[in-house]
Amino acid sequence: MCQVRMTANPFNMLIGALLLCQVCPVASADLFRYIDEEGVTVLDSQVPPRYVNNGYTVLSDDGRVLEVVPGALSPEEVRERDRKLAEQRRREKEKREREIADENLLRLYSTPEDVIRARDARLASIKGFIETSQANINRLEEQQRDIESGLADVERQGGKVDASQLERIDGIENRIRQIQHEINDKQTELTDLERSFAADLKRLRELESQTASNGVASDHRQNGATVAND
Repeated sequence: MCQVRMTANPFNMLIGALLLCQVCPVASADLFRYIDEEGVTVLDSQVPPRYVNNGYTVLSDDGRVLEVVPGALSPEEVRERDRKLAEQRRREKEKREREIADENLLRLYSTPEDVIRARDARLASIKGFIETSQANINRLEEQQRDIESGLADVERQGGKVDASQLERIDGIENRIRQIQHEINDKQTELTDLERSFAADLKRLRELESQTASNGVASDHRQNGATVAND
């Protein structure tokens, strides 16, 4: 801040005022740079309201840029901005989910061999259930054939078919349908598990490879630092 020492003498006060005007620069208003509707760059002490949404630049009196005020976005630019933001959020969400999935996977399995052992045990259990259920269906179908054969003999001999035997056949057929439904569910589960274990095995091998690569890169950096120190 410029200061001028003055006395009470009126002449001295006048001289001091003149010196103040010469020594201390008078602050001038900022300039605004904008583009008009004809595409011409304009410097002015203010920005007309109709050009504000186009953006403008605030300049100091010596031409330095003090602030750049961007123009308002067009509807197309707003949509593009929102699309990019949505895509960025989607990628970030997928990355977080992938990191959480990797952490869970590494808590379950230490090596790819652990995945293979767990897969084989789980699939063997389901396949065993399917085989047992199919054997039960075969047994029930044989019982049904025996009953139907006996009823056919009764009819050929002109006898009356026992209603309880017909109900028994209905019960066997219902049980066969139920077991077949269970087999279908297990076969779907088997396919899903095979796909899931394959994905886990693939990812665990990728993580194992990344860990090995990072270890090699770290060793190279350490070796390089040792050579440099030598």
